[in-house]
Amino acid sequence: MRVTADLEKAAIKEWLDSGDCYIISLAGKVHLPTCDSMGRFVDRDSAWGLNFRFPERLLGEGPDADPIPIWPILRTRAQIESLPSCTPWPLCAPMPVAPEKRFGANSWTYLRARSLNSKHFGTEFRLAEGTLLGALTKISTVETIDGFDFTAEFEHAEAPITDPDTEMMYRTGMRALAKQQSWTATAPLMTGCGS
Repeated sequence: MRVTADLEKAAIKEWLDSGDCYIISLAGKVHLPTCDSMGRFVDRDSAWGLNFRFPERLLGEGPDADPIPIWPILRTRAQIESLPSCTPWPLCAPMPVAPEKRFGANSWTYLRARSLNSKHFGTEFRLAEGTLLGALTKISTVETIDGFDFTAEFEHAEAPITDPDTEMMYRTGMRALAKQQSWTATAPLMTGCGS
């Protein structure tokens, strides 16, 4: 764990030293790396802290299992500007964003492939840099003698995604909400389901 944390700290330091560094939160907001809300991701000692104190968390034992701390989604300004839309976090105000780049009807939600589940079937995905993958069609995690083999298949992808840490995004916002609401209006009433 400590070797991994040290490698991550070196990578973050190199990123910060470049001077051209922004973070996209899981909510899709653009932050400066010095933003207080990003501290728990940027400070790798803090990110790994509970695992250092309670190594059994890495074994996936018990209700507090949390094997790998989240790695921040790091981007340069050019990468941020190439996104179809983005919203700066108002508390750290990382960069001015043109009105057509703001979230609204065409916003994006970012996640790692490991977070995919059955609710994402049929959702059209792109890699974080914009490459179209298409609709999610299949997810599988197979336990082998060497660990777990992860696979996610998409309608237009040339090959399945096998790295569970692959960053991807899907469109959310007003259009997606309208689509979901129209499905809900025509679907049979279901109780006891959370979102």
